[in-house]
Amino acid sequence: MRKLICLLLGLGGWTAQAQIPQPDPDTTARHFLIVASIKNLQEVSAGQLALAQSKNPNVRAFAQMMVKDHSQSEQQLLQLAKRKNLQLPPAAMGGIQPDLLLKHAGTRFDKMYIHAMVAGHGNAVQQFENYAVTGKDADVRSFAQQTLPVLKKHLAEVKAINEKLK
Repeated sequence: MRKLICLLLGLGGWTAQAQIPQPDPDTTARHFLIVASIKNLQEVSAGQLALAQSKNPNVRAFAQMMVKDHSQSEQQLLQLAKRKNLQLPPAAMGGIQPDLLLKHAGTRFDKMYIHAMVAGHGNAVQQFENYAVTGKDADVRSFAQQTLPVLKKHLAEVKAINEKLK
């Protein structure tokens, strides 16, 4: 009788364990795409604000490039997520607004915008470099590798503008 109870308890534990949902073995691809999407949307939103508020031709040209390049990147990212059947949360797919401090920067707008772009692109380059090398999903890794030169170009250009504004 003891053996039967032990066997049933053992099987009960085994079946309960089998019913527990197992974690996704590679959540890094989805996480990377969520972060990249939010960054794209932030760059587009801040770029649109810069186009409306900046009087500096260099800042305006950079902002136009941000809107164009990051809008294209976002479309590629969303197509990739759809192909991979990766669901992105609503916060990563729209409604991103520029920082309130940036919105109300007044005469300091250009310096604040460019400073934010230097920091943001420095961070983005690091994240994309990391996934381009260590990412587990080959398609997402390829997206990171293809996007990285554009981000590096943005970083170099915004650093040059930052030096001119000092």
